[in-house]
Amino acid sequence: MQSGYSKRNFIDQIVVIVLFLSILSLFLEYGIHQTRMIFLITNILDYCIIVLFISEAVMRISGAEKRLSFIRNKIFDHLLLIVILALFIYTRYMRFVSGEGGINHLPINIILIRNAFNILKILSRVKRLNAYIKSVSRHPAQTIAFSFIIVILLGTVFLMLSISTADNSRLGFVNSLFTATSAVCVTGLIVVDTATKFSLFGKVVIMILIQIGGLGIMILSYFGAYVIGKRISLEEKIAISYLLNEQDMQKISTTIMKIIFFTFGIELVGAMLLFGDFNDLYGDTFQAVFFSMFHAVSAFCNAGFALFSNSFESFKTNISINFIITGLIITGGISFSVVFNLIENFKTNIKTNVFSRRIRKSKLTLNTKVVVISTLFLIFGGMLLIYGIEHRGNLVRFDLKTQYLAVFFQSVTLRTAGFNTIDIATLRIPTLFIMVLFMFIGGASGSTAGGVKVNTVSVIFAYLKSTFNNRKETTLMNSYISKRIINKSFLIVLLSLGAVFIGTFILSLVEPFSFERILFEVVSAFGTVGLSTGITGSLTQISKIMIIILMFVGRIGPMTLIIALSQKPDQTRVKYPEGNILIG
Repeated sequence: MQSGYSKRNFIDQIVVIVLFLSILSLFLEYGIHQTRMIFLITNILDYCIIVLFISEAVMRISGAEKRLSFIRNKIFDHLLLIVILALFIYTRYMRFVSGEGGINHLPINIILIRNAFNILKILSRVKRLNAYIKSVSRHPAQTIAFSFIIVILLGTVFLMLSISTADNSRLGFVNSLFTATSAVCVTGLIVVDTATKFSLFGKVVIMILIQIGGLGIMILSYFGAYVIGKRISLEEKIAISYLLNEQDMQKISTTIMKIIFFTFGIELVGAMLLFGDFNDLYGDTFQAVFFSMFHAVSAFCNAGFALFSNSFESFKTNISINFIITGLIITGGISFSVVFNLIENFKTNIKTNVFSRRIRKSKLTLNTKVVVISTLFLIFGGMLLIYGIEHRGNLVRFDLKTQYLAVFFQSVTLRTAGFNTIDIATLRIPTLFIMVLFMFIGGASGSTAGGVKVNTVSVIFAYLKSTFNNRKETTLMNSYISKRIINKSFLIVLLSLGAVFIGTFILSLVEPFSFERILFEVVSAFGTVGLSTGITGSLTQISKIMIIILMFVGRIGPMTLIIALSQKPDQTRVKYPEGNILIG
């Protein structure tokens, strides 16, 4: 028994070593100028990786009781190894044929694809690592954070391919990582122009990353497992329930199916509605179809990526595009649970009030009421504030209809999506500060939106109202709010303010831009909004990395990140004496 454990442990160590060597090889071959020394080092690394891969496969097969059955069950892993071997042999052959010129003439895309397959094969083993991954799979917050990191890294590799750019140039690691993070975290901040810099392949990669980021890799994995008939473990169900804020484990499967079909259905409807306008604009059916699909996915997932260099500024007078895009944004930003509750309530009301002619009371949940009322209040409040500040400035050159359409569109996209029909760089400072507040609030919990969430702000508002009225209990819409939820709400806001402060401080140290522009950029990144005053592409590498971290933290949530990084609580129960401290 001990011998078997030691063997498995040794195999797991091989996987960790190969992962390190593959990542090192990737960046040596792609990120550094190819000298003879680098060429020699990467050759040695390649041989080490392939030997370790083969050794691992042989050890696993030899250790299996039923080897043929083991090979059939692990067919994906063995096919992956065959692909890696084929790519390895091809690169050796190309370098042999090229001779001395092999250092610079080996196609860079082959190098990237080979290393991507190496990492993909390792990641297929990751869950079998005894010491770490078992604890991760039992820790929902860590699983969520880990899944996003994996997708971001894979997206970065694909965007580093020369075929991802329109001019076949190399985008660079940091810019590729920034774009992948912005897409997966459904933010929309860009360091290069999406419309002109990326090829069709690159744009498709971005669209897929947006879709994965909006739904969550675990939801898509669950759906894929359901399609092929694979059973889902309890740990995976717990992680998904944590992601969706779903308390009833019995409803996980039903909820996932509803989310998948609703998402693809609403995106398809949105794309069909957008197709008419884009087809009239371009007259090219394929381009119109792709533009419709891309913007429908980007809008519903609240990503803010657009295939126009000036976002939607050219469509500020187009009523249909404005309302289709805002409709998709609102639907994606109020959360799946709210949408399903609204649909179920509507269906029940129709059945009872129309067909049975019985009047039935609404069964909207407290969460649905809070999200809907808060969302409407913020949309129309944002409209009035932006219009009040800008109607004699940026809006004065437009007719009244365009003015109201523009502020409505901007108010909807402000808290979550990041599209714009107004040039953000020309807005007044008071408008920018109002926008910062709305971006910080964000959308609804459990949605594709970012920010501290309207649910959190509503709970804090209810607590403050109860405190001012000297009430011992906090109530919201005639419902009692527990201290646990109140404490969690305050902690989320506090952690979020801390993240914004750190980000603003670091960018202020290294960037020459004004404070309000830096603050706007930081809050836009943390709130996964994607609006910018135009400074994103000019940021230094340090600032880009800071924005990447903020987008990641904003997408998974500061509470999730803290829980993921925290240790198991101390089980020792100690009651400390009550202390008195002066406050206020």
